[in-house]
Amino acid sequence: MSALAALLLTLGGLAPTLALTARGRTLHRLVGLELMSVVAVVVLLLLARAAGRSAYVDVALLLAVLTFAGSLVFARFLGRSL
Repeated sequence: MSALAALLLTLGGLAPTLALTARGRTLHRLVGLELMSVVAVVVLLLLARAAGRSAYVDVALLLAVLTFAGSLVFARFLGRSL
């Protein structure tokens, strides 16, 4: 399977994460946001492979690190309200 076909299939995985983020309790929204960021990292890596640009790999790595830090901040604030 080519990288472009894999990219299109992975982009189809964003729809369930958007639905999970838009509806549900606060914890479900956080899980949807985390899953959406994982899918976005995979999309950027596949895009880097398909386009042959290594800059997209750097962006994907930065997004993965910032997502982890952001999830810790959200978990800390949610811990106060639960």
